[in-house]
Amino acid sequence: MRKNIFIITIILSLFFTGTSFALTVGGQAEMSVPEASFFSKEKAVEDTLDSYESEVKMKTGFDVEFIFKKRLATSSEDTKAKLEGQNMNLKFSMNYSNVLEPYVKIGTSNLRVKWEQNGNNVIVDAKPGLVLGGGIKAKLWQFPATGIKLTLDGQYKDTQLDFDTAKVGGSTSTASATSETFDIKEWQISLLASKKFIFPMGMQDCYTVPYMGLTYSDSDVNVHFTQSTTGLLYSTYNAGDKDPIGLVFGCDIIPSLSSWYLYSFELRLINEIAFTLSGTMKF
Repeated sequence: MRKNIFIITIILSLFFTGTSFALTVGGQAEMSVPEASFFSKEKAVEDTLDSYESEVKMKTGFDVEFIFKKRLATSSEDTKAKLEGQNMNLKFSMNYSNVLEPYVKIGTSNLRVKWEQNGNNVIVDAKPGLVLGGGIKAKLWQFPATGIKLTLDGQYKDTQLDFDTAKVGGSTSTASATSETFDIKEWQISLLASKKFIFPMGMQDCYTVPYMGLTYSDSDVNVHFTQSTTGLLYSTYNAGDKDPIGLVFGCDIIPSLSSWYLYSFELRLINEIAFTLSGTMKF
C-alpha cells in the first residue's frame, strides 16, 4: 500500500514539475477577470468627468498675472516702449454644456510703462486701479481618435488707472506733471489645443489638461502727461502691440476626481513674456 502511494506521489510530482517547464496556460482560468482595465477605466473616468462638468454651470476663479515685458509699437517720436507689471482678477463664468462659456473679469492692476522720447528715458508708474473685462470661450472641435480639443477664446479688457509717479531722465517729476492719463484697452483672441490625461491613483485619481496655442492681441496703450516746468508733452501716442501674435503654453491640474477646484499655470511668449497662476472653483 505504501509502495502504491509512493508511486502515485512520484507521478504527480513529475507531472507538475514537467508542466512548470512547459508553456503556461495564461495564469488565469477566467477570461473576464479582472473586470476592469487601465484603458477602460480611463475612458470611464473621462466620460464621468465630461458628464459631471456638463452639469456644473457656474465657476469662479482668481488669477495673478506677472507681465515681465510687453513690447509696444509707438510713433516715430517714441522708441523702446514696453509695458510691465502685475494683474489680479476675479473671474465669474457660466458653462453651457461644455460648448460655450461666457465670463466677466473684475480686478486691479499695478503697471508701469517705459519709453524714450526727446532724448530722455520716461517711466510712468500707475496706482492700483479698477480693471474690467469679459469674454467667451467656444468649443470648436474634438477629435475622437486622439481626444484633442480645439477651443476659441476671445476677450476684452479695459484698464483705467491713476498716475503714481512719472520720471523723465531719471528725475521724479510727478509734482510738475499735468493732464495725466493712463488707460489701456486690449482685445485678445486665442486658438487653443488641449488634451485630458488621467492619472490612476486609487481613490485619489487626478487628471491634467495641458494646452498650447496661438494668441492675437490688439492693444491701445494711452499714457501721457505734460511736464509743466518745460511745457513738453510726453506720450505713448496710443501705442499698440509690436508683436501681435504670440504663443501660449499652459496646464490645468485637478488633484482628485472628487475635487471641486483646479489649479492652472500659463506661460505666454513672443508678443509678451508673462506668467499666470490661477485657481478655479466649480459650483
